[in-house]
Amino acid sequence: MELPLFPLHLVLFPGRPLPLHIFEPRYRQMLRDCMDGDRRFGVLAIRSGRETGQDTEVFDIGTVAEIEAVEQLPDGRSDVFTRGVQRFRLRSLVPGAPYLKGNVELLDEPIQHEVDNVQAKQLRELLLCYLRGLGAPTELLERVPNDPNELAYLAGAAVQVEIPEQQKLLELGSTTARLEATLRLLRRETGLMRYLGTVGSLRPPGPCGADLN
Repeated sequence: MELPLFPLHLVLFPGRPLPLHIFEPRYRQMLRDCMDGDRRFGVLAIRSGRETGQDTEVFDIGTVAEIEAVEQLPDGRSDVFTRGVQRFRLRSLVPGAPYLKGNVELLDEPIQHEVDNVQAKQLRELLLCYLRGLGAPTELLERVPNDPNELAYLAGAAVQVEIPEQQKLLELGSTTARLEATLRLLRRETGLMRYLGTVGSLRPPGPCGADLN
């Protein structure tokens, strides 16, 4: 299937919110086309280059974002509220489009196994400890999910690491592998936090923050 693509300096995980401010003419056109269609586009993390550059290199696996609400501003710009819904793999770019567009393959969510529930319990406890260390409020902590797949995606989005490490979590093909990898990553980051103290805080609400909306 063909999908409009939005390259960004972030990794969007399924289930996570993504607010966007649309101002470039090409992305205004993309927004109009999305609203006339199924309200979906693909988000790909940038491997190198700039969001507004012509030589931008993106990763092959990203997440479909679904538009939930649009606020039109008087000067033609828009504030758009979206949410990640499903991973995809970029097969090829479509030439001649006014904005980036690609032929993509949607990726099925992996089947969960009984062992995932055990790992999910461990990950949830560690994630709660990690988020507390970053100053997360109680009302946020109470909304951390128990579902293994949702939890793995939330933990991957919440951990304060660089884009390549988050991208590796997104690309993993099973919930089990993602839980294991995220556990290792959070253990490392929690250990550093204990040793060095809190050196960061929660990112603003969004795909790489801990917004649970």
